[in-house]
Amino acid sequence: MPVFDRRVTLLACNAGLWEGHFLQLEGGADGEAVERDRFPSRLLVEDRDGTVVADLTNLSSGVVRSMRFADPPPEMQIHPAGHWSLGPDRIGPWPWVSELCLTVGDRRRRAVVRLEGETLISVVLVLEARPGLAVPLPPPLRLPRLQEAGCWLWRAHDLELRAAAGWVELLWQPQPGRSCCLRRAYSPYGLLEPLADASP
Repeated sequence: MPVFDRRVTLLACNAGLWEGHFLQLEGGADGEAVERDRFPSRLLVEDRDGTVVADLTNLSSGVVRSMRFADPPPEMQIHPAGHWSLGPDRIGPWPWVSELCLTVGDRRRRAVVRLEGETLISVVLVLEARPGLAVPLPPPLRLPRLQEAGCWLWRAHDLELRAAAGWVELLWQPQPGRSCCLRRAYSPYGLLEPLADASP
């Protein structure tokens, strides 16, 4: 059985140029998430002499932010289909941030979620595709918090974000009849649990 190479899988599915939009939302006292800003973006992910470099450009302001690593950090969870999540290796009674990314061919959906317990502080939804592919944009978002069995749920366009104390999950329906999801979960002791509940 071949060894799963996290770095090779990450680059095979996510390297290259992505164009899209960032939708920035804030959580309110009633749990509703309300869009405060959005901007077009360009992301270039490539291997430069053994270093994975991700350069994100805000096309409205021209500001470029970069992330670099030789190998994916241990707290980065990577699914064989190329989905991935990133966040702390431990959580506790303090706010924590997690990023989840679902990759389906030439399109991606990401969510950067800031939580404190079951309270949503903020979320950034990122809608991306390869150059030349249209990225449908929803109207300005207001996402009420809905009660589901054991968790809270926010629905946005073709995305669903679920959260509870100790885990967060992103679901995407890229086309009718097809869906994928990724969950980042922590144990009752606040330790990151192995990757689970991810679909191809």
